[in-house]
Amino acid sequence: MFNATRIFWGLGIVLAVILMALIDKFFINFIVFAALFYVAFEEAKKLFKLENESIIPLVLAFLIGTFSKEALLCGILALLLMLGFLVYKKAQNLNPALLYLYPSLPLFALWQLYLDNGMFAVFWLIIIVAACDSGAYFIGKLIGKTPFSQTSPNKTLEGVTGGVILAVILGSIVGLFVYDFWLCFFCSFAVAIFAVIGDLLESYFKRQAGVKDSGNLIPGHGGILDRIDALLIATFAMVTFL
Repeated sequence: MFNATRIFWGLGIVLAVILMALIDKFFINFIVFAALFYVAFEEAKKLFKLENESIIPLVLAFLIGTFSKEALLCGILALLLMLGFLVYKKAQNLNPALLYLYPSLPLFALWQLYLDNGMFAVFWLIIIVAACDSGAYFIGKLIGKTPFSQTSPNKTLEGVTGGVILAVILGSIVGLFVYDFWLCFFCSFAVAIFAVIGDLLESYFKRQAGVKDSGNLIPGHGGILDRIDALLIATFAMVTFL
């Protein structure tokens, strides 16, 4: 019933995140995040069939955003500049801007969350999203019967509901180490809801592209985007609350 490979590698990812949170060195976090950004961008290029697009403008925006502490703003400006360039040269379509919108802009938001609020906020976000995803997976496998969305046929209403409830409970408990209860409760709920949206969004892109996974980097999980899809959109909810 359960995918042993998925569970094993999932636990490995959790341990890696915990280790990063415990070490919490800016240089290490910068390197890890830069690598994450690169792999996610490369996977998105294949997903959107935009293999010839360069990551260099986004690298410059990332570096400027890091040193100015305005990563999200730099990401937005990069998106607008790309749109401006495309309309200036009267491009056949605006599709290349998709890479600046997803996954780039959510990744800028995630880095902004770290720059503004530190590793605890990122760790808290990951815990909420992981609880939502894991709860939906296990509860869906155990008691799921009602289809949740045509975009992702394997998801069930019971699983998604259970995942959101688990995310709110666990997220509220973890958040209490730093924030007050009501902020933790509503933030956890919002993050869980947007995590579900993020998961569906990635599923939509994959179905449009006619692929099962965005990549094959992580056994049992697929690519980086398959693993962080829910996290990307949920980041905006946490940035808003904090």
